Amino acid sequence: MRRRLAAALAVAAVTITALTGCAGASSDDFAASDARPLTSEEAQNLAIMRLRNQDAGARAISFSLTEGGSETRFDGWYDYATAIGYGLWQSVDPQLLLWNAQVAGTHPASAATPTGDDPAPLPIPDADQLDTAWTGAALDPTGSRRDAVLAVIAQLGADRPDNPLLLQQGGALWLGTRDVDGETLTVYAGPESDAVAATPAADPDSATVRYWLDDTSLLRRLDVRLGGAAEWTTVAFADAGGVTLPDVFTAAAETAP
Repeated sequence: MRRRLAAALAVAAVTITALTGCAGASSDDFAASDARPLTSEEAQNLAIMRLRNQDAGARAISFSLTEGGSETRFDGWYDYATAIGYGLWQSVDPQLLLWNAQVAGTHPASAATPTGDDPAPLPIPDADQLDTAWTGAALDPTGSRRDAVLAVIAQLGADRPDNPLLLQQGGALWLGTRDVDGETLTVYAGPESDAVAATPAADPDSATVRYWLDDTSLLRRLDVRLGGAAEWTTVAFADAGGVTLPDVFTAAAETAP
C-alpha cells in the first residue's frame, strides 16, 4: 500500500526545501489573512485527491524549471494506474524521460521524433531495452531540482482515500479559490508534517506544496516551492487524451535473466 498523503508529502517537503536556488515559474499569492485550517468537508475533499488521480489513470503533465543555470521544460504524462511517468525533457540536450517513484531514465530524443500532437513518441521507444538503450539512476530528490518535482508527482496517486483527520492535524490549509479557464479551483496547502501539530499555523508562506482541485477533487495544478525561495514551480495537470503507459520497469525486471 502506498504511503498516506501526510507522510508522503512531509517527506517531499523536506527534500524540496533542501534544494537551493530559485524556481523557474511564479504562482499566485495567497494572503495569510485568508488562509485557515481545513473544515471537515475540505479535509475530505483533499483526502480523496490521490484516489481521484489513481482512478483517472494517465494525466497529461507539463512544467518548467531552471536546472544548472538552464531553462528546462517537461511535457508528457504520468499514469497513476501503473505508476509510470514519460515524456520529453526539453533542455540544451533534449531527451526522453521515463520514471517511477524510485528511478529515472533518459533516452536520446533525436532517435524517435514525435509526430502529431503528442510531446513524445508512443509507444515508449526501446521499452524492452532499458538496460542498453536508456541511461538511468535512482531518483535523487535531494540533489536534483528535476528529481524533486518528479518525486512529488509520483507520490500523488493512492488506491484508497487518505485520512482526513490526519490532514487537519498535520497542518494542511485552505488558501482560497481561483478561476482558471472558466473553472473554479480550490487551493490547499499540503500538510507540513505527518505528526499532530499542537497549534497549526495558518501561514501560506510556510507551505512548500499547493494543490489546485476542481469540484470533484481532481488535481488540476500543483505548485512546488524549491529551496524555500519565494518562487514556485507550477505543474499543470490535464486529461491525457486516451494515453496509457505500461509498467515497463516491472516488465523489464520479469524478463531479466
